[in-house]
Amino acid sequence: MTKKTISSLRFRLSSDQKVPRVNRGTFFRRTFRIAAIAAALFAGSMPNGATAQQSGVQSVSQIVTIDRQRLFSETVYGQRVVATVEVERARLAQKAREAEADLAQEEKLLTDQRGSMDPTAFRVLADAFDRKVNELRAEGQQREQEFVSVLEREQSAFFERIGPILGRMVRELGAVVILDRRAILLATRNIDITEMAIRRIDLELGDGVTNPTEPSDNSTDDEAPAAPDGQPDTITPEDASNN
Repeated sequence: MTKKTISSLRFRLSSDQKVPRVNRGTFFRRTFRIAAIAAALFAGSMPNGATAQQSGVQSVSQIVTIDRQRLFSETVYGQRVVATVEVERARLAQKAREAEADLAQEEKLLTDQRGSMDPTAFRVLADAFDRKVNELRAEGQQREQEFVSVLEREQSAFFERIGPILGRMVRELGAVVILDRRAILLATRNIDITEMAIRRIDLELGDGVTNPTEPSDNSTDDEAPAAPDGQPDTITPEDASNN
C-alpha cells in the first residue's frame, strides 16, 4: 500500500540530489551561425588596432573571446551567488530528511496497526498518509524549480551588470566584438580574455553586493588592460567541444 509511495518520496527528497544546472548548450548551438556571421561582418569594419593605437594599448585582435561559464563560476560575484543557493539548498535538504524520518515512523505505525484495525478505518488513514506523501513530493518538485529560477535570475543579472565592463575592455583593447569561446571552432591566435575579464569584474563588482566600484559606461579607466600574453594557440573543434 504505502511502500511504493514512501520509496518514491525518498528518491525525491534525497539529500544527495543536486540543483539542476541551467543548460545553455542549446542557446550556443542556435547562436553559432549568428556568431560566425557577426565575426565576418565586424572583421573588416574598422582598421586593425585603431582604438588601441589612440589609447596606447597593444591590440589583441578585432575579435576576442570569453568563457561565459568561467566568468560566472570563477568571479567573486558568481561564487557568492552559488554559495548562497547551496546554503539554502542544504537547509531545505535537512528539512526534507526530517520529513522523511517522520513519514517513515508514521508508515511503520500504520503497518503495525493494520492487523488490528477495521479495514475501512485503515483505508481512511492510509489514504490520508498517501496524500501527505504526494503533497511533500510536490513541494520538493517546486523547490527544485525555484532553485533553477533563482540561478537563472542571478545569472541574468550578473551578465547584465558585466556588459558595460566587457564593453570598455573591448574598446581599450582595440577589438570590435566579443564571442563566447564555445562558439569558436578554430582560432590561430591567443584571443581569449577570460582571465583578464575575471580580474576586472572582481575589481569593479566584488561580490555584487558589498562596496561595488562600478564606473559609468562613459568613464575612462586610468589603466587600460594589458593584452593577453603567452604563445599563440590553436583552438581545435575538439577543444571547443570540451570547454
